[in-house]
Amino acid sequence: MSANVSVKRYRLPARILHWLVALAIPWQIYLGWAAELAASRDSSFRLIYLHYQVGVSIAALMVLRLTWRIAVGAPPPSVDEPTWRRRLAGLTHLSIYGLLFLLPASGYVIWVWMDAPMGIFGLFDLPRLFTPPADNETGRAIAWYVHYWSGWTLIGLVTLHIGAALWHEFVLRDRLIRRRML
Repeated sequence: MSANVSVKRYRLPARILHWLVALAIPWQIYLGWAAELAASRDSSFRLIYLHYQVGVSIAALMVLRLTWRIAVGAPPPSVDEPTWRRRLAGLTHLSIYGLLFLLPASGYVIWVWMDAPMGIFGLFDLPRLFTPPADNETGRAIAWYVHYWSGWTLIGLVTLHIGAALWHEFVLRDRLIRRRML
């Protein structure tokens, strides 16, 4: 397959937002796991509180990414790419975007249900948009399962995304990463 030299790059703001989120995701996963495995409740809470704050930051970055994407668009896919791969890449990207909104939303529900502090890095507090019922934990349990399984799904899709990028770079040698994202 020949490299399509007419493929346009993502603009700098889109690339910066992509890499900020890409760097935040592994850190966020680590914080969630570390909070679950922490030796003390105090350590666990500090880690999960940081997990909450990073999650809000990722949500803000994703709002910026989506706004930029809607306003500016994305470069067209390479015409050399088979239709099935373009569709799979599109579905993967759409799913990653969706999960990067669903995870902070479900995390927010859990956090409000826990009656935890709403502060974000000492800068501001998020409002509590609902009051959970005192005698019913069903909503919190549903949000937790959504959050948990969405996290695992995100890990799988990000792994697929990275694997596809590396496959393009080292197997197809079509310089896709350098042409579009660096």
